[in-house]
Amino acid sequence: MNISAAVPHGINRAQELHRQYGANSILPEINWQDLFPHSALNPVHLQALEHIYQSAVPLALQVFEELKFDIFSPAAFHPQGLGLFDKLAQKESQLIQILANDSQSLNDETRHQIWSMLLRGGAVLVFKAWLGKIKTGENSLDMTQFDEISDLLFIKTPPASLAHTLNVNPQADYDHIFLMYGNEVFLDRFNSLETAALFVDLSVYDAAFLSLRDERVADYLKAKGYVSQDQIDDLRCALNPLGCPELMGKQDCLA
Repeated sequence: MNISAAVPHGINRAQELHRQYGANSILPEINWQDLFPHSALNPVHLQALEHIYQSAVPLALQVFEELKFDIFSPAAFHPQGLGLFDKLAQKESQLIQILANDSQSLNDETRHQIWSMLLRGGAVLVFKAWLGKIKTGENSLDMTQFDEISDLLFIKTPPASLAHTLNVNPQADYDHIFLMYGNEVFLDRFNSLETAALFVDLSVYDAAFLSLRDERVADYLKAKGYVSQDQIDDLRCALNPLGCPELMGKQDCLA
């Protein structure tokens, strides 16, 4: 047997080792404050990010390994027909249960942060942080094929169900953070229209402002009585009194 041909070398070998270690819950350390230097992270935020990281990444890597999905290959980002969506969906309840078990000793605020982050792409974020660390050796987000990874790893569980499992009071008066990375803002998308409406209820977002960003959200919020078309139009005019081309482009707010 040709050992040299069978064992990958250099960067590929290092990535393969990290993949194997990660699937067994041995992950490289990530300095979250260094990764998001322009975000005011307190100890609760840091603990929540770390908790999601330690739970979500190993489980995702196990699924990828089972289905021979090479996360490091550019050709890998075409999951249609590979069963990834179904397999990861089956694992979602397992991930949430792991988080629920591991977070029992955490205080209410930290569990609330975990809940809030998961609804807005927290699992995607920590996985991309792992990829960035593996690829560069630095605290960074891997921004390649971000939407494809989002489709795979965005938690789909409804907010009330997730809150019940994590023993969280959705109405608790805790903050909901957004994270800045370069010129991008993260944790600003929702796993469902129901979650978008909840974040309006929690006064995190204004209904008219959110409606300007995404037409699907606008239709849902109007149907639910959160906002009228006149209110949306008034806000659009206030933001653009001269009638210039749209200064605030449309944005996909939903996973």
